[in-house]
Amino acid sequence: MLTHRAALALVAALVIAPTAVRAGTVWTAIASEKIRPETAERADHSAAIAAAKNEFEAFQVVVTGPATGVSATASQLAGPGTIAAPKLFREELIDLTQPSAADGATGRFPDPLVPDVDDVVGERRNAFPFDVPAGESRAIWVEVHVPADAKAGNYHGTVTIHGSGAETSVPVQLTVWDFALPSTASLKSAFAMTYGGIAQAHGVSGEALTEIRQKYAQLALDHRISISDIWDDGQRGDLSHFDNAYGPFMDGNAPTQLQGAKLTSLQAGANLGSAGEHSDWASHFKAKGWFDRLFQYTCDEPPITCQWSDIAARSQNAKQADPAFRTLVTTDVDQATANNALSAIDIMVPLVNFMDDRSTANYGWTAGGEKSPEYDAFLSRGAPKELWIYESCMSHGCGGTVDIGNPSADQLYFTGWPSYMVDASATRNRALEWFSFRWGATGELYYETMQAEYARDPWTQGVYDFSGNGDGTLFYPGTVARIGGQTDIPVASLRMKMIREGMEDFEYLKLLSDVGGAAEAKQIAQQLFPHAWQADAKPADLMAAREKIALAILAHTNKPIPSSALAGAGAGDGAGGGGCGSTGQRGGLLAVLLVPVALVFRRRRG
Repeated sequence: MLTHRAALALVAALVIAPTAVRAGTVWTAIASEKIRPETAERADHSAAIAAAKNEFEAFQVVVTGPATGVSATASQLAGPGTIAAPKLFREELIDLTQPSAADGATGRFPDPLVPDVDDVVGERRNAFPFDVPAGESRAIWVEVHVPADAKAGNYHGTVTIHGSGAETSVPVQLTVWDFALPSTASLKSAFAMTYGGIAQAHGVSGEALTEIRQKYAQLALDHRISISDIWDDGQRGDLSHFDNAYGPFMDGNAPTQLQGAKLTSLQAGANLGSAGEHSDWASHFKAKGWFDRLFQYTCDEPPITCQWSDIAARSQNAKQADPAFRTLVTTDVDQATANNALSAIDIMVPLVNFMDDRSTANYGWTAGGEKSPEYDAFLSRGAPKELWIYESCMSHGCGGTVDIGNPSADQLYFTGWPSYMVDASATRNRALEWFSFRWGATGELYYETMQAEYARDPWTQGVYDFSGNGDGTLFYPGTVARIGGQTDIPVASLRMKMIREGMEDFEYLKLLSDVGGAAEAKQIAQQLFPHAWQADAKPADLMAAREKIALAILAHTNKPIPSSALAGAGAGDGAGGGGCGSTGQRGGLLAVLLVPVALVFRRRRG
């Protein structure tokens, strides 16, 4: 016979046991952190985000297992108007076997974002359902696009997690600021997507290759990135083909979510040694009204890919075609000057390291210091002189293995920089645009977006190239065999989302500067990222800085501040602060939503 107390204990054990074995816990996290399987559950049960009009903003809903058959749905957001339901993505994990740098890591990281319903052709894919093992976490990416004509104010909706025979509702609040971001990025970009990667990954050629490249370019534009060699489908000399296939991306008529979005730059396909081919491209693009975005990629990192003496001759071929034909070289002003190439370069693209290098006191090899003033004389010549920025394996180290447990000083040099690597923090993935703003750069360049696809299946064999996880790979091939549906599409990485967040951060900073707050904008950017090698800001601090910029824009433009906003908000001290709010801490937007929620979902009896 059981005693009364023992019977109660047994009943309690029977009630608790299924929760521990079969139930999952649902919680939320801000977008600018990476939820790994070992990330412990938190007490953040609702989402509060803020965005401008015509901006994308996201958060994460996380399920900590055990849980089976997990899926998600989202409602429309209702407020002063109606905003379409957020789009949902399952964050797939890839297993890293080597760290990118001394501050990298091995193990499983989220990166490919498998859509529920994709945002390229609108087909249902196989994001759901999925299972979560006991003691592990899996994240769902929840993404809102605020229409350009949305009314400012507070909107409310719900994301519902289904699984284990039950449902959990996650309240969502979106605050729409009373200003809008442009569809075409203010910060130019030239991200390459050369022929071989897509052809290999999707097994296509001819017209089918053109069609899939169009889909990649579309998704890139919706991430505020320009694929600058969009034409590289084997028909580069056929300008009529370019007009038909890719003209809509130049004119803003492509089927993007960002209505009217245009490519901000295009690399000419002319042979560098042919003045005649440059003339063909120049005259054609002038007739179409596209010439101001055309450039000659004169040389990449001289003297590695060309001799310094080659630059003048190549530049002359472009200038002979048209004096305004822009030339681009990835180098810095000191090297260009020392090698008598300065006058032949219109777009100077130095490495981020060379704009604000570490000093010898911080694992560097020079005196360090910010170099942007050294470009003033170059830029003072006016158009077409521009300063762009790029990052490379210099952000993580370009060769060799890394001793994480006992790194050398040389290995420590390659830590903390803005980086597109999978095992770099999400804030480092979105940091470069803040530095571009600070230094007066007008564009960014990246050498490739499909590098891994040349040699392997990135889903199963990883994205490790040039000693970095993800170096040159920002897309995953969304084949029907991999993600379902009926049509191959590109799949965005979480890092692409962070680059878009950075591009939108740039728009915030630029808008504040344009309305009279230039000094304030630069001060906020410098406080968040003091040096280029200190790009690993806390997510909560970054979100607090964004909100501070937004509130300053509203103040400068005499717009009302939403009642739920936290004026002058501080930042939390955790990876996500104390919640999923726009500042990453409790209070303000988040406090409105801290309501009791049933977090544990279980199998129904019977």
